[in-house]
Amino acid sequence: MPSNVHLFIWFRLLFNCRFYYPVFTVLFLDLGLSIAEFAALNVIWAVTIVLLEVPSGALADRFGRRRLVVVAGWLMVAEMAVLCLMPVGNHEAVLWLFVLNRVLSGAAEACASGADEALAYDSLPEADRTAQWPRVMARLSRAMALGFIVSSISGSVLYDHDKIGAVMAWLGMEPPVRALTMKIPLVLNLFTGIACLFVCLRMTEAGQTRAASAGGAPFLQEVRSAFRSIGETARWIWRTPAAFALLLFGLVFDSIIRLFLTVASNFYRLVGITEAWYGVIGTVASLLGLLTAGLMERLSVRYTAMKNFAWLAVVVFISLQFAAHPQPGWAGVALVLPLMLGMRFVHFFLSHYLNAVVESERRATTLSFRGLTMNLAYGVMTLLFGWHGHWLEGRLSLPAEDPRVFAASLTWWPWWFLGTFIVALVWMRWRRTASLP
Repeated sequence: MPSNVHLFIWFRLLFNCRFYYPVFTVLFLDLGLSIAEFAALNVIWAVTIVLLEVPSGALADRFGRRRLVVVAGWLMVAEMAVLCLMPVGNHEAVLWLFVLNRVLSGAAEACASGADEALAYDSLPEADRTAQWPRVMARLSRAMALGFIVSSISGSVLYDHDKIGAVMAWLGMEPPVRALTMKIPLVLNLFTGIACLFVCLRMTEAGQTRAASAGGAPFLQEVRSAFRSIGETARWIWRTPAAFALLLFGLVFDSIIRLFLTVASNFYRLVGITEAWYGVIGTVASLLGLLTAGLMERLSVRYTAMKNFAWLAVVVFISLQFAAHPQPGWAGVALVLPLMLGMRFVHFFLSHYLNAVVESERRATTLSFRGLTMNLAYGVMTLLFGWHGHWLEGRLSLPAEDPRVFAASLTWWPWWFLGTFIVALVWMRWRRTASLP
């Protein structure tokens, strides 16, 4: 395979598998922020992505995908350097540095979204891209599963001050202060960020960008053309039933599964699993993702998108029913594992089928629209979840923290998913989308 493809896998691995993810929330709190400030900072991160996602894809299609991926690499180094410089104990400085970190992180996500995948896809031989891409995605899925296992286990262990202190004492060394040990996962991620940047710099441009074919027009004119291409791509998606249907299926599946993954710790608590086992559950899910990578590849090559999304809809609906009527203990967790794996299948199928229907010159912009629509759908689902929980509090006359409120909310989820999936099917029939790739 071309070197860009190997570098793309390394880029995704280094960019996404972060050592501080297992302790993400407690890291914010240990640095002196409140839950409200944590939520506000994540809103800043999400807004940054939404504002920059599609423009960055358009710029990548116009000026070159490699340039945007390199910018994403630099931004990752910057966001991690800001975290490593946090002055523990100075609330005001920590808060504003976190604001800067969230903006840099959101910008990095936006620059990478679409550009990296478009660069790798267009590096494959044009006549064989559709056949080779599932193999690339299967390799990526295996690498990401292993990466998340390593980063999750090591990140949580290295953040544990008592464990680090015990090891240092055993070595006959003075135990470090808490302000130092809490930054160990961050420093490790700074090193992986630097490695990620080196991977980006080794990539080469693939395909012909629009700017290259425009005869060297002035820079500002090219920027204006890039932003005009956003509207052109949006109209192309609307006029191309297969592309629109794939994006529609993506947001239907992604929003409900991602919301469940967000509140999974509440579900574990609901079925009686203690916090000490949460990392084990994540590791098991990653191992299952590793084992099913080959299955994803075979299904994407053997069946159409319609058949694959149809059987996946059945699996998601049944899993949501198990979540809505949970069994106590480990049985309850085992019955919702297919729902967690569903996210991997959704994004595998979307990447394969969407790349197959989009032209090279608008690939990064279209893939950025995929990220934008799914992020917006997830935001809407999160707001609906909050509103629904508040409504249930009043209806059941229970406080928000009562687990029965969350349990009652889950009973609505399967029917919401079924309803939105049926709406997507009706839309396809109305647009006369006879088949998907």
